[in-house]
Amino acid sequence: MLEAKQCITGVVLPVPPANHSLQNDQIALHTHANDTIINYARKYAVPIWNPNTLPSTVEFDVIVVACFPNRLSEHLLNRAQLASVNIHPSILPEYRGPSPLFWQLRDGLSVVGVTLHHMNSSIDSGDIVSQMEIELPLGISGSKADQLLSKSGADLLLDALKNHTFTRKPQIGKGSYQSWPNSKDWHIPTTWPVVRAFNFIKGVENWGIPFTLLTKKEPVKIWSALGFRHKTSIVGYMRTNKHGQKEVGFSDGWLQF
Repeated sequence: MLEAKQCITGVVLPVPPANHSLQNDQIALHTHANDTIINYARKYAVPIWNPNTLPSTVEFDVIVVACFPNRLSEHLLNRAQLASVNIHPSILPEYRGPSPLFWQLRDGLSVVGVTLHHMNSSIDSGDIVSQMEIELPLGISGSKADQLLSKSGADLLLDALKNHTFTRKPQIGKGSYQSWPNSKDWHIPTTWPVVRAFNFIKGVENWGIPFTLLTKKEPVKIWSALGFRHKTSIVGYMRTNKHGQKEVGFSDGWLQF
């Protein structure tokens, strides 16, 4: 938005957790030392608030939300003169909820997407402005996938801002909603295709949570995957290959770790 010369009235950060000792600007959206929304705001003298400290006198045309953990009040949403929109990393109405990329990778999708949509009182259910599908490269990391989705979401947003038009297309169908994953969602059945298992592991290993391969003898915990090969396998069987790598048989090949 800064590169596109958009006028940014302010940045609104999440409300800190209860009894948290750190200030808003110490906990929000850290990526790299000089590459955070906070540092950009400070560099360009953009005010920083949270929903509770946003002055009632501030006027703005558009509210833009991306990966925001607090639900915004309808009163705040209605303050936007033109639109209040969210950038959501899935093709809505599928994969509503707080971690859509995790679930798309777990379900074996190689084509994911991003949606720009109007916000209302329900989670990720507002009218659609625009959408874009994105094909993920084999074995892409979660951070690289986030970058692809972020760039596509920014393109959708800037197109709407450039045309000063936020169209409304109702979401069709019931769709789906997934919450945060629990411990069992890190279990990987060896009946999966091997590419599905490989892409899921590479895409979410940056969470720092071990995966559990459900082999025939006993569950095996791993932190990452080295590769895979398509070849006749024994489903659920673990062995050491000629390269000294451990591997487990999946439905259509072997996963190395």
